[in-house]
Amino acid sequence: MQKNVKMIYPSYIDKFQCIGGKCEDSCCIGWDIDIDKETFKKYHKVTDEAMKKMFQKNVHNNQYCTNKDLDYGRIKLGKTKRCPFLDDENYCLIQGKFGEDYLSSVCTQFPRVLNKIDDHYEISLDAACPEAARIILGSKEKIEFKESEKSLGKYIMSGVLDTRSSEFKDTPIRYFKEIRDFSIKIIQNRNLNFSCRLYVLGDFLNELEDIESNEIKEFIREYDIESEAKSYKRESMNYVLQVSFLKNVLDSLDILNENDSHKFKKYTKEIMEGYNIKDNEPVIENKDEYINAFEKYTEEYIESNSYIFESYIVNFIYNNLFPFSESDCMFDGYILLLFRYSLMRFYLVGKYIYNGKDSVEDMVEFIQVFAKAVEHDKNYRSDILEYIKENSYDNMEFAKMLL
Repeated sequence: MQKNVKMIYPSYIDKFQCIGGKCEDSCCIGWDIDIDKETFKKYHKVTDEAMKKMFQKNVHNNQYCTNKDLDYGRIKLGKTKRCPFLDDENYCLIQGKFGEDYLSSVCTQFPRVLNKIDDHYEISLDAACPEAARIILGSKEKIEFKESEKSLGKYIMSGVLDTRSSEFKDTPIRYFKEIRDFSIKIIQNRNLNFSCRLYVLGDFLNELEDIESNEIKEFIREYDIESEAKSYKRESMNYVLQVSFLKNVLDSLDILNENDSHKFKKYTKEIMEGYNIKDNEPVIENKDEYINAFEKYTEEYIESNSYIFESYIVNFIYNNLFPFSESDCMFDGYILLLFRYSLMRFYLVGKYIYNGKDSVEDMVEFIQVFAKAVEHDKNYRSDILEYIKENSYDNMEFAKMLL
């Protein structure tokens, strides 16, 4: 019998239920599928002849295994990266034949994200799942957090952090919970427009880097969100600089050849046609068009539906141990979070130029596709952070440009 543990989680978690074969972007298509050792052994002990042959053909040892409880084995995928255990209606043959207990830890848990902070567990959902994205982003209410005892079940730990450890004694990590809670408070401050909230978050973390660890609590208590927000002013020309910068980023990432998501490739083709950036043509040639498009989209879609982006950012902060999501440097976590948002908005505006319209449903669908195609690509994250640091962009001036 599974032991119950203390669990803290967003209130939306109780609404989630996998819709299986009805899902329009199955997590069993497009991703590598890892098998833990216990499940791997189960697969090779089944007596059902048809399933036994399927397991022997499609489940193999992972020569790059990093953790036997996570990726001891791997399912062999074809060119379409579709799990061979899906039936014609995208339902799992393994679960249908043997029950959920025969699913690997990865398959059982997704889209749930589980972390352990000190003596409690935190569970949330990953927006890369369409149904999870609709639940996370679909409510106009602020994300709130609950605490109760729940069963862990079959799980994989995404992150473990003991802030009480002696190694963090004189570091900001000791005050991780206070810093993260205040970061969420900034993003949920609906008295400010969304870009202003992101600016204040950067200002808060940037200043925090220079504060002695024993003064962090006092700094947080005295930090005045509304007062700091007055120093932010949006510069329209920054939109033009963003188009130039992010177009170069897309070229370097080579999305059309390197990314496995057909939907994300489709979006990429649409935005490049929408922005109509020709080779060797300076972006400045179309500056008025870009500024008008960004300003109109920001007013009509982002600010009018800022709860979508607020919930996306709050959820990201919660399930990625932000601001220590990239390194021990808090500003690294911030600048990459801001980059993600800026790239997302770059796509949304490009789609808007291409289609001439947008909708809440289309915005949520895009964010889900973005999360699946981009958020889960660790290579791009490290490459982008390295590029930002090499060019000394890890500062508030660069952050203002991305806003």
